[in-house]
Amino acid sequence: MSPIDYLSTAPSLLVCLDFDGTISELNPDPYAVKPHPVALDAIECLSRAPDTEVAMLSGRHLDGLRRVFPLRDPVVLVGSHGAEPGPELTPEDVAYLDAIEQQLEAIAVPPAYVEVKPYQRVLHVAPVGDAAERERMLAEALKIHTPRPVTPGNNVVEFSAVDVSKGSWLRAHKQRFAATLFAGDDVTDDSALAVLGPADVGIKVGVDVAGVDEMAAFLKQLADARC
Repeated sequence: MSPIDYLSTAPSLLVCLDFDGTISELNPDPYAVKPHPVALDAIECLSRAPDTEVAMLSGRHLDGLRRVFPLRDPVVLVGSHGAEPGPELTPEDVAYLDAIEQQLEAIAVPPAYVEVKPYQRVLHVAPVGDAAERERMLAEALKIHTPRPVTPGNNVVEFSAVDVSKGSWLRAHKQRFAATLFAGDDVTDDSALAVLGPADVGIKVGVDVAGVDEMAAFLKQLADARC
């Protein structure tokens, strides 16, 4: 049985998707992106199919995800790798993020920049034209000593005040579904792929499918079969 046939007939289905690099092409300007129109139509259809839930599980903070992803309820929006919506930060958490932000600002040479997210601070180097300079800044960021989570990604290094990952969010959320589809493209998505079980389907964009166009085509096939 093909993955499409299997997922389309599951008694209940969670479709959990990363955004950047999965249903939208990557761009050095994080707000100059648009979701693939075919993927967007498929997501809207699947979100209204019986016994089906669609969750966008993004590394973006929620406000940033809402700026580039137009769909709302019944699609579930989850930001900051599963941390948003989430717990209130303690004073110690806030102090930690402030200290990390100062260290990253000292590393970031424009056009590199530090993104302030509710639970994380992120060094972005994608706008930097020189590859060696990008690698130098990423390496410097990874030298920062911290007992809290540090996640390297595609031209980013993220420091989090909370120990939450896409994998921990998905592990908890998928329990009430007979099957789960998860798709993502970055190393930050590997923790989610790792919690999938034998009843689930995982897709690594760039490995299992060639790119965003192919991922959109897969979602369309699934929507055509399940909606």
